[in-house]
Amino acid sequence: MRLLLVRHGETAGNVGRRLQGADDPLTERGRRQAGEIAAHIAGRDDVVALYASPYRRAFDTARAIGDALGLEPEPRASLAEIDVGDAAGYRFEAWVEEFPEEAERFRLEGVDYRWPGGESGLDLSARTEREMDRILEAHRREAGAVVVVSHGGSLAWIIAHLLGEPDGEWPHSYARLDNCSITEAEIPPNGTGPAKFLYTNEVGHLSPDPEEEAATGGDPVD
Repeated sequence: MRLLLVRHGETAGNVGRRLQGADDPLTERGRRQAGEIAAHIAGRDDVVALYASPYRRAFDTARAIGDALGLEPEPRASLAEIDVGDAAGYRFEAWVEEFPEEAERFRLEGVDYRWPGGESGLDLSARTEREMDRILEAHRREAGAVVVVSHGGSLAWIIAHLLGEPDGEWPHSYARLDNCSITEAEIPPNGTGPAKFLYTNEVGHLSPDPEEEAATGGDPVD
């Protein structure tokens, strides 16, 4: 089977670099990105299932994809982004300044740090891994593709898990996923061994922003 990992479209929280909760909506650009990735995935004829984080930004992206495919996205709570609890809405720098003791704990404890009112990195790792294993077990013997729409942090842990990497450290090298990017992996049918990644963070299906076109005259640049 093939697995298509999709990060949600742009949100105001992404633009403002804020820690986000469950209800942050897509921006106008994010909605456009969702429409473009939906059209791109609809060009495939092998998609058999669509799963999504229930957080608004991810589920709205998944809904656009589902409309294009004729599929209803299935919400899975364990695909949600890390719950930052009381810190939702803060810029990270502002949170550090207002809560220096918590920020020091965050620095020292790493993946073990639990956000006040929220969860830890290890909590996120454990639940996303369990959810991916459930999804893969349900579709492993199918020849088609499964789409999973989620978040940068959640997808980073999922990628590390699919590669068979040990837990215990933030998977920073996999966290640089652009809004509405696609990462495609081939999953071994017998369930043993790491996934084979065909590409990561593919964004060629997204159109350039008007301001970018104006800056370059609309021409390709090196």
